[in-house]
Amino acid sequence: MQHKRSNRLGQAMLVGLLLGLVLATSGCGGSAQSQQQASQSKTQFDSTLQHARDIGVLASSLQPVIHQEKLLSSTSAPSNLFDDTPATNYYLNQTKQYKQLLTQLQGIISIATEDAMTKAQMNLQDFQQALANAQSLKTSNVQVFTQEYTSDQNLLSSAQTPKQYYAISSDASNAASALNLLISSFAQLVTFNNTIKQMQAAHIDVGMMHSQYQDDLTSLNTITRTVDFSNLNSLINAQYQMAVVNSIQALPFVGTIKLNQFNSQISLLKTYGMDASTYQQLYNADAQQMHNAKSIHDFLIISGKIDTDMASMQNDLTQGASNYLIGELDRQANAWGQAHLFHDKFDGNNYILDSGYTMNGIGYWLQRELSWAWQPSDYQAVVTDDNNEFFNFHMMQQDYSDTTPYNQVHATDLQMMQHYPSLQHGTVILVSMVEQAMRIYKDGKLINAFYVTTGRVERPALPGYWAVQDRKSPDEFKSTDPPTSPYWYPPTPIHYAILYHWGGFFVHDAWWRADYGPGTQFPHYDSGGDESFAGNGSHGCINMQEQQAAWVYANTDWNTQIMVY
Repeated sequence: MQHKRSNRLGQAMLVGLLLGLVLATSGCGGSAQSQQQASQSKTQFDSTLQHARDIGVLASSLQPVIHQEKLLSSTSAPSNLFDDTPATNYYLNQTKQYKQLLTQLQGIISIATEDAMTKAQMNLQDFQQALANAQSLKTSNVQVFTQEYTSDQNLLSSAQTPKQYYAISSDASNAASALNLLISSFAQLVTFNNTIKQMQAAHIDVGMMHSQYQDDLTSLNTITRTVDFSNLNSLINAQYQMAVVNSIQALPFVGTIKLNQFNSQISLLKTYGMDASTYQQLYNADAQQMHNAKSIHDFLIISGKIDTDMASMQNDLTQGASNYLIGELDRQANAWGQAHLFHDKFDGNNYILDSGYTMNGIGYWLQRELSWAWQPSDYQAVVTDDNNEFFNFHMMQQDYSDTTPYNQVHATDLQMMQHYPSLQHGTVILVSMVEQAMRIYKDGKLINAFYVTTGRVERPALPGYWAVQDRKSPDEFKSTDPPTSPYWYPPTPIHYAILYHWGGFFVHDAWWRADYGPGTQFPHYDSGGDESFAGNGSHGCINMQEQQAAWVYANTDWNTQIMVY
C-alpha cells in the first residue's frame, strides 16, 4: 500500500514538472502571432529589397536601409521563463521597424526611378539634338542613328524601372558621342579637302592625298561606333601630317595656311571678348620662326608648334564662342523685337514678339547647357545649338512678313524641313510663334492647322527642334511657384499633354480659354474663358482648344517631332 502511494506521488511530481516546463517554454518565446507578424514583415522587406536590386536601384542608394536592416536582424528576443510579454513586445517592435524600413525602401525605389527617367529624357534630348546636327551632313550612316533614336524613344515610352532607364541613357549618350565625333570627323575632312584644293591650285601634286580623302570619306559614311570615329579622326590627322612631310613644296604653303588659320582664330577670340594676348604672343613667335625656316626640318618643327599652339586655344575658343553666341542671340532678338513691337490695345502697352529667343526663353536653357559643359566637344555642341537657334530666329523674322493664311503651307516651313531633314518624314508638329499657329505635317504634307496660345513675354515657349519627352492623358498640372507668385495656379486637370522640353514645357489643351491665335500670348480680354487665367499667354506651354488638342494627341505618338520657331 505504501509502495503504491509512493508511485502515485512520483507520477504527480513528474506531471507537474512537465507542465511547468511547457509553461516556461511558452512564456519565454512571445506570442506566436507577434512572431509571425515580424517574420512576414521581414520577408516582405527582403522581397522588396531584392526587387529593388533586380530593377537596377544603385547599391549606394540601398546601403542605408541595408545597414539598418542588419542592425535590426542582429538583435534577439528577451527570455523570461514566466512572462512572454517582453518577447511579444520585441516582435511587435520588429514588425513596426520593418514596416518603417519598407516605407523608406519604397521611397528610395520611387526616387531612383524618377531620377533615372529624368536622366534618360535628358540624354535622349541630347541624342536628338546631335542627330539633328548630323542630319544636315547627309552622310549615309545617319539613318542607322535615326533608327536607333526611334528605338530608344519607343523604349522610353514603355520603360518603368531604373535599369531600363539606365540602359536608354547609356545608349543615347554613346550615340550622341558618336554623332558628335562624326561631325568632328566631317569638319576635319572638309579642312583636308579645302587644303588639297588650295595645294592643287598652287600646282602641287595631291594625288595621294586625294585618294586618302576619298577612302576616309567612304569610312565616314559607313562607321557608327565611337571608337571607329576616334580612330578615323586620328587617321585623318596622321594622313595630313604625312602628306606634309612627303611634299617639300607643300611645307611652306601649309605653314602659311596654318598661320592664317591661327590668326583668324585669334581674331575670333577677341570678338568673343576673351583675352587673346597669350595666343597673340605665340602667333608672333611662330610667324617669325616660319619666316626664318630654311630646311625641311625647320618647317616640320614650326608646323608642329603651330598645331600645338592652335590646339591650346581650342578650349578657350569654343567656350568663348558658345557664350558669345548666346549673348548675341539675345541682343539681336531684343533689337528686332524693339523694331517690330506688338501694340496691345487691351492695356496700351507694347510687347516684343520674339521673347522666346531672349534670355527669358531659349537663352536661359542655352546658358544651362553651357554651365554643364566641361570639355571642348560639350562647348562645340552649345555652339551648334546656338547656330541652329539663329537659323530658327531668321525663319521667324521671315515668317513675320509672310501673309499666307495660317492654315496653308508657309515658305519657312519648307525651309525648316531642308535645314532639319528629319522633318520631311513622319508626323511633325510645327508651331509659329509670330502667327500663334500650329501646322501638322505628315511626310512633308500639311494635314491640319490650328490657332494656339504660346507663352507670355516673361515665360515664352521655347523655339527649337524637339522630340516628345512624355505623353499623358489625362494629367494634373501643379504649379512650382509659391501661391504668392503672379505665376501660381491651382492644381489643374489636363486632358491631353505632350511634353516637348524637360522642365514642364507641354503642348496641351487649355479648357479655361475661349480665344486663341495672334495676340493671345499678350494681355487680352478672353471672350468666354476664365479671365483670371485666360487673359494672358501661358507659362511656356503651347495651349490649344480641347477638341483640337484631342485630335493632335490621337494623331501623334512618341516618334512625333516638334518644331517651334
